Amino acid sequence: MGGLLHLRSKAFSRRFFLLSLIPMLLLLGCELDEVSLTEPENVLVAEVYLKVGDGPDELSAFLQWTLGSAGSTDLLQAVVAVEGPEGRVIPLIRGGREDCLVPEILDDVDGACFVAPGSVEGILAPGDRVELQITLPDGGSVYGGVVLPGDFHFLEPIVNEPCALPPGQPLELIWNPSGEAWAYAGETLIWGLRDALAPLGLEVEKDSLSLTGLSVSETDTTMVFPGEFGVFDRFDLDRDLALVLQEGLPLGAHAEVVIAALERNYVNWVRGGNFNPSGAVRIPSLRGDGTGVLGAVVRRMIRVVGAEPGGEMPSCLPGG
Repeated sequence: MGGLLHLRSKAFSRRFFLLSLIPMLLLLGCELDEVSLTEPENVLVAEVYLKVGDGPDELSAFLQWTLGSAGSTDLLQAVVAVEGPEGRVIPLIRGGREDCLVPEILDDVDGACFVAPGSVEGILAPGDRVELQITLPDGGSVYGGVVLPGDFHFLEPIVNEPCALPPGQPLELIWNPSGEAWAYAGETLIWGLRDALAPLGLEVEKDSLSLTGLSVSETDTTMVFPGEFGVFDRFDLDRDLALVLQEGLPLGAHAEVVIAALERNYVNWVRGGNFNPSGAVRIPSLRGDGTGVLGAVVRRMIRVVGAEPGGEMPSCLPGG
């Protein structure tokens, strides 16, 4: 923060110095050249995502203008379709913006959302090649392709039903590499925290908690639950709760844990630079009369319960 304040202070001092020079230059008879600014171009941005694997398969496209001045009325007339294996075409239809946007930005972003009509379960599979074609009302087009990450599965734990994780025991998740994956994202939703933490004398504002983790290469196929989840949430997470989760899942808490294989297009669009004040460094994968991304994700999920193994619930731990 100190460095940022220092930079702002330097920037303010420089502006003040330059402003103070203007009357001096006028007094000296200097002439200032007129500078005309060019209006920025209004460009179409399309974000199209495919998600297959555990959980419901999803296909959505969100279209918007970079300047926002054109609104989204014209974009509602766009024709969006993806073509999968054997030439099977899936036309997308208009949906509500809530089908494409998270609630936090729903009121701040203008655009048009398109979704697959009905279920797309089983239509697309890991490793499939998919082509996208967007035709705009004025005749322009945006297009691109992607290969979905290859199939993968958990090597540990090797259970298909909810498993028990003893309190105070971290769980190392191990999976085989997914072809075409550039990174793996880990997501977990933990609930039942109020009752689980009460015996420890801890009170939490919310009963559920969502955390994320990241493995940054195709061969980095391990992640420790729950300790390595929350790498992007550490500044917002309660300190006492964070310490508990470093040790394991509290007794009585439940969690869904997802590992998602992300291919190149997805990673290049959402990644950030080492230091980039303008935000994420986005590399598009769509071409034509616009820009954007056609990104694909393959997900695998397990369910974990903070409990001692026994009865009908198997242990999450190997040999447990």
